[in-house]
Amino acid sequence: MALHPCAECGEDDFPWSRHDFGTGDDGPVSVYEGDCPSCGAERRFAFTLGPDLVPPPAFGGPEPSRIIDPGEFFALAERAAQYAVVPPDASALRRADAADAAADAVATLEEVLKFLPPSADAVPADEFTSAAGRAVYDADPARFGREGLTAQREAYRQTLLDLTR
Repeated sequence: MALHPCAECGEDDFPWSRHDFGTGDDGPVSVYEGDCPSCGAERRFAFTLGPDLVPPPAFGGPEPSRIIDPGEFFALAERAAQYAVVPPDASALRRADAADAAADAVATLEEVLKFLPPSADAVPADEFTSAAGRAVYDADPARFGREGLTAQREAYRQTLLDLTR
């Protein structure tokens, strides 16, 4: 939802206040609604759910997303990883928030890896379908190689482990 800022004012924070499940054209949907905290505009997001419900922080089943491309997921992983860095004297609450961010970084990078065909060395360029995702890819296509993505995921996992000890 943070990838789609308010159309009225550009605010990317979306503290939704209502959540419900419904049925859409393609099956069950999870609907989030609320008001923009900056301008008050009504906002609504409806996500089609796959057949396999997964617990947070995971985003979906074994198939790549049809909503978010690998570049957008990669950017989210990097942003989450920034929040996972804490000083040694951080409070317990700050460490817990950092652990949540590290878990999000792991989950979003796992989503990027779903775009890798089994025999490919890198995420194919044609998987980057959004302008934002394409810009992340174009800035450094080498970041989407299997070896680097796997190493980065393991580093995020280690950060999460360190924060939860």
